[in-house]
Amino acid sequence: MVRLDFTPPVCPRKTRTAIWGLPDAYDFINQHWNQRPSRGSHRSLSAAQLWRVHLLALLTPTHSFNQLIALLPEQRAWREFARLSPRHRGPDVRMLNEFRARAGVTGFRAINDQLRLPLIERPQVGPLRWHSSTRRICPRRAAASKKETRRYTAHRAALGGRTLKTGQSRCFVGYKKHTFRLWWREYTPAVILVPLVSGAAPANVSEGGFLVPSLRYCQRRWSWWPQIVVADRGYLAAEAKATGRRNWRVAVVTKLKTNMNLVSPYVAWNRTECPQGQPLRWLEYAPREDRHWFGVGGEPHFCQRCWEASACEREFAFAPSEHETLFGLLPLASLPAQRLLQQVRPWIEPTQSYEKTQLGLSQVFFNSLRLTWCMTLLADAAVLLRSHVLLHAPAQQPDHLLRDLAPQQGFLDLGLEALPEPTGS
Repeated sequence: MVRLDFTPPVCPRKTRTAIWGLPDAYDFINQHWNQRPSRGSHRSLSAAQLWRVHLLALLTPTHSFNQLIALLPEQRAWREFARLSPRHRGPDVRMLNEFRARAGVTGFRAINDQLRLPLIERPQVGPLRWHSSTRRICPRRAAASKKETRRYTAHRAALGGRTLKTGQSRCFVGYKKHTFRLWWREYTPAVILVPLVSGAAPANVSEGGFLVPSLRYCQRRWSWWPQIVVADRGYLAAEAKATGRRNWRVAVVTKLKTNMNLVSPYVAWNRTECPQGQPLRWLEYAPREDRHWFGVGGEPHFCQRCWEASACEREFAFAPSEHETLFGLLPLASLPAQRLLQQVRPWIEPTQSYEKTQLGLSQVFFNSLRLTWCMTLLADAAVLLRSHVLLHAPAQQPDHLLRDLAPQQGFLDLGLEALPEPTGS
């Protein structure tokens, strides 16, 4: 019997029933996509049951709808999760295909929004810290030779680039999954990154194009947006960063590429100096003037010997538009930005690894962009259910032998005040 991986052993059965129930979300599914035939052997299956069966393709080791349907009658735990009673015949592959066609990408995204509502409406949501990341999805056996048919067998698949690693080629054929995740800072036993906005695109689509639509979707759907976004280097597009800075006052923090040119006062990506070599530190951002102010940091050894010391005010102002990556709303030379890149940025890789290995997105056969997008939204739904379980699980028992050795999430205080609200969008 396979144990569902998002249910920790410390979660009692009563709590699991309450989480798995989620009556508001399941009623929402049945109200919008509950289409039962008037007769036939499958007339008793609801839309919520079919949605749960889709989740089993990621939560179980099958990672295939055909294999899942074949093993479903033998697995009691799977049938309990899908709310299939012993007298019900399981669904077939045709019913799953019809449900995906009926719900579509918009439907799966609306279902995830219903699962997020209990999290977003919680009063203890602190300052927002978002992670923006991209994961490559390579469809197995789908990248057929393009020389004969002049197109790939996977619908709308494209040739894209990735980070060069040992044993892998520089290019791949497939899709990309773009995800914005919210760091739930109030949960201290571990780091929880809740997916908020996800999208799938061909591999040749740039990641930076998803930043502004995600912020706009968050504003339209929940009437709020993050103040700080920690992203990988794929989101280096200056135009998207400038749009987020002007319209939403969002600080996008990314690492600098090695071949990018520096601008004054930067002498390295994390160090600033005045023209005479005196180290500077970031003081503040003045929203009315739209300027970053830097001052002398540490002992002013160079200032004592500088020939401009009599006329120098030891403070320098720079506009964020001079370099969106080095300045923006949060300069890379500031201590908060360096802490975000060193302590928070590494959280993205384990989250992507969970979707790739535990949920098995790398093992699913993707033959179309539509199926890829639906499966990525189902992966987000599995992560949301797991987050519900972790947040409702009781605290660890004090008599646990390994309690002192268990990892704990510390409080990350960046020392930043709330950024000013934008004047317009």
